[in-house]
Amino acid sequence: MVTTQVRRTGAGGVIEVGGRKVGEPARLGEILEILGLPGHPHYRVRWDDGHESIFYPGSDTHVEAAPAPGFTPGVAELVDLLRHRHVEFELLPHRRTTSAGAEARALGILPQSTAKTVVARLDGQCVRVVVPASARVSIEQLGRVLGGRPSLLTEVELGGAYPMFELGAVPPIGGPAGDRVVVDRTLLDEDYVVIEAGTHEASMRIRSRDLVTVTGALVADVSVGAAGCEG
Repeated sequence: MVTTQVRRTGAGGVIEVGGRKVGEPARLGEILEILGLPGHPHYRVRWDDGHESIFYPGSDTHVEAAPAPGFTPGVAELVDLLRHRHVEFELLPHRRTTSAGAEARALGILPQSTAKTVVARLDGQCVRVVVPASARVSIEQLGRVLGGRPSLLTEVELGGAYPMFELGAVPPIGGPAGDRVVVDRTLLDEDYVVIEAGTHEASMRIRSRDLVTVTGALVADVSVGAAGCEG
């Protein structure tokens, strides 16, 4: 029996086809393109001997396709969640960025149309606070809205709470259940908003109203000033 395994390396992944006979070495190839319809894919592969072919996995073949660039299990979960809720969205791959302002520049959009998610904790519960990239969260205003004294999570705490997302790229959607979400009121001035997608190499454009609906967010004034484009 031929067995096929795709290892998650690089954008395309590596496909490995087991030998048909005992002792026969496995055949390795790089997936260049995923073809076919969803649920019935086949692949354009560059094999380890240099030649390329279209590979159709058989009924006894197991293939785990490598994710698209910037995809992590958390991103895939986020995409599935929005599709299940029939929410319109657009996934936007871009060069790797480490701030909301740099993300806006990479996508060629205004910072006020780009949101960043800051995570706070209140009474043991995480609160994801979504504000424009050009602003910062006001802990004082957030405390008044929530009725308590929230504190921002440290990097160590963020990594422990959201291991499925890249550090600093936690989206307001997906991940652990039970988080509260607060969306700054100014973001609803825009029809669409760009949010993190769980990775520093992709963002997501979604209707502002859909963001509020799908997260069950509280809309409030929780941002202050302009923090520059490096927020």
